Amino acid sequence: MWRSKAWRRCEPAYVEFLCRPEKASALRTVMAIAERMPEIGKAFYETGPAFGIARVAAYLRAQTEAGVLTVADFEVAAAQFMDACQSTLFKPVLFNFRQAPELSRIEHVVRIAVRTFMAAYAVR
Repeated sequence: MWRSKAWRRCEPAYVEFLCRPEKASALRTVMAIAERMPEIGKAFYETGPAFGIARVAAYLRAQTEAGVLTVADFEVAAAQFMDACQSTLFKPVLFNFRQAPELSRIEHVVRIAVRTFMAAYAVR
C-alpha cells in the first residue's frame, strides 16, 4: 500500500542533497554555459532532473496500477511533487539569498507537499 510516510523519509533527503552549496554551484555553472554548449545542459538534465522524475513517475504508475493512487499523467505528477518538496527551499540557495535550510524546515515543507499530493491523487 502506498504510504505517505515513505515520502516523508525519502524527500527530505532529496531536498537536503539538492540544497548543498556545491549542488547549487554546479547548477549555476551548467546554466551559465548551457546556451553556448547545449549538449552539457542536455546531459545534466537527462542524468539529474529527468532521471529523478522518471523514477518517481515509475513508482506512481505502479501505485496507480495497484489501485492506491489515481494519477493520469505520471511525469507531471512526479515533477509537481518533486517541485513542491523543494518549494521555498532550493531557489533561495541557488541565488545565494539564504544558506541551506535546516532539516526541520525541509521536513515541514515536505509534509505540506505530501498532504497536497495525497489530496490530489489518493484513491477515495
